[in-house]
Amino acid sequence: MIEPVSVDISPAKSRARFTSVIQAYAPRLLRFLEQRTGSGADAQDLAQEAYFRLCRVRDPDLIREPESYLFRIACNLANEVSLRRKGQPKLVELDPALPELADGDEGDFVRLLENRSSIDRLEAILSELPPLYRTVLLLRKRDGYSHEEIAEKLGISPHTVHKYLSRALFTCRALWAERHHD
Repeated sequence: MIEPVSVDISPAKSRARFTSVIQAYAPRLLRFLEQRTGSGADAQDLAQEAYFRLCRVRDPDLIREPESYLFRIACNLANEVSLRRKGQPKLVELDPALPELADGDEGDFVRLLENRSSIDRLEAILSELPPLYRTVLLLRKRDGYSHEEIAEKLGISPHTVHKYLSRALFTCRALWAERHHD
């Protein structure tokens, strides 16, 4: 006979706090995961796992920023999926919105492939940044948060946000230049 698994259920107040975080950020979390994984189905699965892990926290009062914690869980899950897939061949999906290429229009196809290659290179560079640098950079450039909003979300000073953002951009530019000339 299988023994029932004992799950430590958090106090109702903390559960309600997590529930409100999940409801408030579900659409953004799904977009974030879909961008990271390239799959709506994977994004749904990883979001559910992230919610489950957030709700499983034994002492929820230790988490000052539940939104940041939820996105960190999701980021880690997406990274795990990415690592598992590295050994598998990569599928290239062509844009279905592209019109059929007429004879002699290979230039459009080449540009499309170059754009996708550039995106892959940028994702690889971002994955090499320290987690806080990457988080600050994405919150600023992708999500459009101000330095003050990022500082509040991450529990750091606006000066530190500026410093991390500057370092992240410098590192990205240096790595891009280094790899773009290879």
